Amino acid sequence: MPSFATLLEPLRRRRIGCSIVLGMVVGLTWFASGQQGVMDSGMAAFMQMIPLGTESEGAVIPSFDATGRRSSLITADVMRRIDNERLYAEGLVVQIFNIDPKNNLRLDLHTAFYHMSGGILRSTERSRVSRADFQVEGDSLVFDTAKNQGRMTGNIRMVIFDTSTLSGEGTSPPAAEPQPAKK
Repeated sequence: MPSFATLLEPLRRRRIGCSIVLGMVVGLTWFASGQQGVMDSGMAAFMQMIPLGTESEGAVIPSFDATGRRSSLITADVMRRIDNERLYAEGLVVQIFNIDPKNNLRLDLHTAFYHMSGGILRSTERSRVSRADFQVEGDSLVFDTAKNQGRMTGNIRMVIFDTSTLSGEGTSPPAAEPQPAKK
């Protein structure tokens, strides 16, 4: 009779495998947007328009690529320029648009700081990253706009809306090979 620990081993392997797949999905999503420095250009231009120490309510910062297609949209309830390097935002929403709309990415942050010198967006409050096929939330977020890499930590919850593309389920089963007749 197998022990209880032995019976749990397949579940443990499945959990580790699922964690690796989820980590890869999130990592690839950051890279899949293909928008190098999307936030940098819009935020740099906007920072120059906000005088030091003042607030801007209802901020809207669109960004366009070389062909004129909108590549991102940054909105915030309140933006405040703290100094020459930092911008503070409340109710920040960053939308990154891709050629394929199902790959559009959205970041929702209650409060955030943007550091111009490194292009780092940082939030220490619960944040959400969502796309058409998944949504992930965590207690803090650090996003490097130059590398399009993000890191979310603390009490993370991820919902994948369609796992068939990850697991191979939902695809047609392989055709069974004909077996020779038994004599």
